[in-house]
Amino acid sequence: MAENSEETLEGVILQWEVDESKRYHRGRFWYAGMILVGLALLIYAVASANFLFALLILMFALVIYITALRAPTKVAVEVTDDGITVGGVRFSYRDINRFWFVYEPPEVKMLYLGLEGAIRPWLPVPLDQQNPNEVRSILGRYLPEDLTENSEPVTDFLGRIFKL
Repeated sequence: MAENSEETLEGVILQWEVDESKRYHRGRFWYAGMILVGLALLIYAVASANFLFALLILMFALVIYITALRAPTKVAVEVTDDGITVGGVRFSYRDINRFWFVYEPPEVKMLYLGLEGAIRPWLPVPLDQQNPNEVRSILGRYLPEDLTENSEPVTDFLGRIFKL
């Protein structure tokens, strides 16, 4: 499936850099709300003796805290004649079965790659300042575009709404 790419591939058709994750501005009300929700879930987990759930809540809170402390790093996206590389991980066109765009600026400017296999059904790739029509014309040479997909997956939508 995906292969690590140590060196720049020859035949790069298009490349750009994006943040590895979206950085949201979270105000005091967001943090207060999340602390209240987290405490309520933690109290419920302890009251119902579900300590695994309590551990998951604490781990989730720790991940949010750590990601809030550090700025996202830049990752390179390269479209080549034999695959797509995102952050040093190469996806061959054989491993990608389709692509689609969700383009609703300024909130959502995303390319989705449908991947073979059930573990990770799609890979979101931020377009940033890239022209989606240019990306479409290049990827259209190698992959079919899924025109039935016109909205972002629910997990991406919820992550954006809740600033996660």
